[in-house]
Amino acid sequence: MKQYRSRSIAGSDFYTLLERVAGGLLYSHLFISFCAYSLTIETYLLAKVPVSLPLAAFVFLATLFTYNLSSVQSVLRHPQQRGPGQHAPWGQRNKKLLAGVGLVSIAAAALIYFSFNLRINGWFLLHLALISIGYTVPIRYKEKVVKPLRSVPLLKVFLIAYVWAAVTVLVPLMDAGIQLWETEALWLFLRRFLFILALALLFDIRDYTYDRNTNTLTFPGWIGVQNTRLLSLALLLLYVLLLLNTESGLVLMALIGSVAGAAMVILLSSERKPRIYYAVLADGAMLLHAGLVYLAMT
Repeated sequence: MKQYRSRSIAGSDFYTLLERVAGGLLYSHLFISFCAYSLTIETYLLAKVPVSLPLAAFVFLATLFTYNLSSVQSVLRHPQQRGPGQHAPWGQRNKKLLAGVGLVSIAAAALIYFSFNLRINGWFLLHLALISIGYTVPIRYKEKVVKPLRSVPLLKVFLIAYVWAAVTVLVPLMDAGIQLWETEALWLFLRRFLFILALALLFDIRDYTYDRNTNTLTFPGWIGVQNTRLLSLALLLLYVLLLLNTESGLVLMALIGSVAGAAMVILLSSERKPRIYYAVLADGAMLLHAGLVYLAMT
């Protein structure tokens, strides 16, 4: 009996540890940042140019900073704020840790940018930074507060898709010396934009109740959850049509396979699904996308 109990306790400790590790990877935004890193590598492979690991690391760190920016802002504005209780969400309980991760990541990104002389136009980076900061951080001037961009009706998903496509396609192509107005670069950007836009709509579905309570108009609130799923699938179909005209062979099969995985995630999505469903599967669809391309080309 004692041996059975000791095994049960050990098993419980293991699952608790596993939960903490998984929570740390997901809610510290390390996982989503690795997805950005992987899509950046994929772009180099699809463009058939040498992979720049420093640039991919820069994208990883910049993404990590951006997703932890709200924690940085909160801690800097309210450094003496009392911590939440043990039952609060992981991100709330570890806000200071996330703020530290954010500050370290932007410092490391700056170090890589200047150490490796990355060939990225500074103005191009600045406009992406302004969109990323304005997406989550409200602008305060005296007693006036301008709401963040994510509160603008129907704009959220387009901003997400644009920034992700620009960072994971245009930034690596720019660093590789490819002109962004070349036909192949534009096709790659449009394809990535459509794929990310289809996935971004899932987060509107996830946040449907919250956005409705805060009077934020999103696609599910405008056309309904079911029609939002259909719109997401339609975007994937358009993405496939572009693939059929721009890719072939194993790469085409890999990309269509990633579309099948994303379509399954979309079909099973609902506002009642737990947040971890979207954190693992919706974001994981990007990792599948990059992973299958990597396997097809190496």
